Parts: sequence; C-alpha cells; structure tokens
Amino acid sequence: MADIKKIRKAAFVLFIVLGLVLLWTVTSCVRNVLWYTTEWNAVTITNTLGGMLLVIAILTICLVILRSTRLDETPFNHRNVKWLKVVAALLVIFEPYMYLSQKIMYTFYPIILPDNTSIEIHSSLGGIVFAAGLVVYCVSLVIAYGISLQTQVDETL
Repeated sequence: MADIKKIRKAAFVLFIVLGLVLLWTVTSCVRNVLWYTTEWNAVTITNTLGGMLLVIAILTICLVILRSTRLDETPFNHRNVKWLKVVAALLVIFEPYMYLSQKIMYTFYPIILPDNTSIEIHSSLGGIVFAAGLVVYCVSLVIAYGISLQTQVDETL
C-alpha cells in the first residue's frame, strides 16, 4: 500500500511539472508563430503548427496517463496501455514529420546565398525521439503483459 502512495505522489508531482511544460510549450509555440514567422504562407504555417500539435498531443496524453495513475485504484490498466501506444506512435512519427516538413519548406522557400547557391539546413535529434517511441511501445507491451499476469493470478485465487 505504501508503494501505491509513492506512485501517486510521484504522479502528482510529474503532473504539475508536465502541466507547466505544456503551458510553456503552448505559449512558446504561439509566440513563435506570431512573432518569428517572416512570411505568412501556407507551407510555413502548416509545418510549424503540425510539429507543435504533435508535441502538444504527446504532452497532453502524458498528462492524461499521470492523472489516471494518480486517481485510479491501480496505474496498471488497459486504458493507460492504449495511451502509451498512442504516445509511442506520435514519437515515432515526430522525426520523419520534421524531416519531411523541412524538406518541403526548403523546396518552396530555399535559402539563397549571395553567390546564388541554395542551401538546406535540417535540424534533427539523431533518431532519439524515434528510439524513445520504440522504447515507450515496448514498455506498453510489458505493462499489458503484467496486467494479463495479474488477471490470471486474480482468477486463480
């Protein structure tokens, strides 16, 4: 029983921290769209908003999981496993989305140097977000397996 109290306290602290991170992310994203977009074109807005929405969706789902962990009888339920799989999918999609959006951006709006050569600058996290998505998916499978084992034990008793 003491372990579940520790889990709930940790979930509450993480909920508060992640809520603040989400609030900062949303305000930062809105500020970037409003202040740093030099040209209001469909490509820039779509690329920027798409990436922002992915990050906001990931953070929001994490908040849902933490809230469920704090309020439910047990954090190990199929609803949380489903949400973890969604987070995993969003993380796996994130880096390819960023690469493709940057590629599309530089196709429509290339960076032209004074000597009339064009360059492309791509920012990437080197596959870390993709790998994190795979790890989160594996953790969701482990939790689902643990839930099935717990169900078997409960049925046996």
